[in-house]
Amino acid sequence: MVLDAGCGPGKIAREIVTAVDRIDAVDPSAEMIRIGRSQTRGDDPKINWICDRVETVKLNGLYSLIVAGASFHWMNPEIALTRFSEVISQTGMFAILDGDAPVAQPWAEEEQALMIELVTKAEGARPKWWMTMEQRLSEPLVRHRQFALAGSKVTAPTTFNQSIADYLRCAHSRATWSEEHLGEEQTREFDLRMSELLSRYSTGGILTYEVRTRIDWGRPLPA
Repeated sequence: MVLDAGCGPGKIAREIVTAVDRIDAVDPSAEMIRIGRSQTRGDDPKINWICDRVETVKLNGLYSLIVAGASFHWMNPEIALTRFSEVISQTGMFAILDGDAPVAQPWAEEEQALMIELVTKAEGARPKWWMTMEQRLSEPLVRHRQFALAGSKVTAPTTFNQSIADYLRCAHSRATWSEEHLGEEQTREFDLRMSELLSRYSTGGILTYEVRTRIDWGRPLPA
């Protein structure tokens, strides 16, 4: 049994569902879960979609694998890791993944400048947490006394082709750029300005770029 913590639209859950018996996919956003259900394999009966926060959700049974994407950084780590330690099996692992965004893409500098501008506008202050994808891949995904790292891996580059529309949908699957967080007006501005930027680097509306992913795994520890 698998727990996908902060599942968003189920990028991980929908990919691995054919290899497991059951997945509890937990996210506080009803809209993210709605999108996840509508995507490929989102209606698989082995995925148990739960709209709740990881810190408060009622969890049943022991999990042999707990997974999380970058959403982990939006959780209270003490509460989340303590809860994971209570529901993980004796030999289970907690794996955290990051890196489904482009690496060293030609539009990187322009995209970063635009995104920082929009985050500053939305939140009233320039973000202090911003890192490039290359920087994120070089850093451990969890630095906490309640996480015992067992191993890590950065995948080899994979070339990916994607339409601008799908690129924007992927951006909206992240908490910072979700439509719920941005609101209707800023979502329109984000889509318009990003589309204008990306169109200069696309061929027939298709972008080509490389993707790499970092995976860290280990044991969550009690408080």
